[in-house]
Amino acid sequence: MTPAPALPEPGSATVEDRVQISRRLIQQAREELERGDRLQATEKVWGALAQILKAHGQQRGWLNMGSHRTVGRIAQQLAAEYNDLNIINAYVAADNGHRNFYDNEMSPPEIEGIIAVVAAVLPDLGRALEQPPRPFVISDVDQRWRVRTLTGMQDLQVGDSSPTGFSNTH
Repeated sequence: MTPAPALPEPGSATVEDRVQISRRLIQQAREELERGDRLQATEKVWGALAQILKAHGQQRGWLNMGSHRTVGRIAQQLAAEYNDLNIINAYVAADNGHRNFYDNEMSPPEIEGIIAVVAAVLPDLGRALEQPPRPFVISDVDQRWRVRTLTGMQDLQVGDSSPTGFSNTH
């Protein structure tokens, strides 16, 4: 087994660091499940998805990246921009796994399923970081609220658009 790359200093993770941490955690999830540690496996798979979603948020300058709730908002926004429900499915699966860490209710096959669902979206989310965000039009009040929350841009309205996704970095 190849040793994991060193972690960045606390509080200094770059977008690429988060991608590497995500890869590291999905592998650790598989290893923990092989060893029989269902709790650690589900927590690691949650961390793998959370890190890559936070990489997207960091790249765009979105706010409150430490919040569990914000990770869900990022997943919702990316799913809307990329028209990809697999992102939401991965978020729901990983979030259920995160709850398992506290409740110990999942069997190994359930956890294998969670790992598979999350592992399937990680490469696409990684490649998306290499491209500019996609154009996006706010089409309803829920989207407006989510984009306002992520960006801090309180003057956004339904119908507003951005050719490269909404971010705080431009």
